[in-house]
Amino acid sequence: MQRYRPSLMAFVMLIAAVIAICPAEAIADRSSWEAGLRAGASFNNEDESFNQYDLFASYGLPWSWQWGRAIQVDTNLTTSVGLLDGGGERGVAGSLGFEFVFGGVGRRLPVELRAGSALTLISRHQYGDEDLGGPLQFTHHISFYYWFLENLSVLARVQHMSNAGIYSENPGIDMIMLAMVYRF
Repeated sequence: MQRYRPSLMAFVMLIAAVIAICPAEAIADRSSWEAGLRAGASFNNEDESFNQYDLFASYGLPWSWQWGRAIQVDTNLTTSVGLLDGGGERGVAGSLGFEFVFGGVGRRLPVELRAGSALTLISRHQYGDEDLGGPLQFTHHISFYYWFLENLSVLARVQHMSNAGIYSENPGIDMIMLAMVYRF
């Protein structure tokens, strides 16, 4: 357990710093829920191929910034639970994280770019010949959302999951995912 603390502490300190330096005028009334289904496949050149299937949700946090007249930056709390499949083995993956949402002011544009990180727990770390090191992982992503209806979006996501070197094995998994999401 001692080996997890530096990475976990850095993540907590980053979130605290964002909250602490947030100017009062950046606080907005922007609480909304989104939920969706996501599926993807790995594109690593390693031994095993992986697939992942998730149920995910995000909650709009009150911190928001506007750059000029065109770009709005919002913040979300994110979570997911799903199935990680690789090397003939299946396990559960769950995450809790934070993301920045870059979009048009007032949601006038139907596209968004999102980037974030999450603490991820996996129920198993051995998948066929691939050893992911241990149960604690970190997932970083960049996502492109297209809102084709006011409350319905498709998205493409590129993500990297690894344990940041806290275990002796750290191959990481790079994945492309597609999803449908509904905003409440």
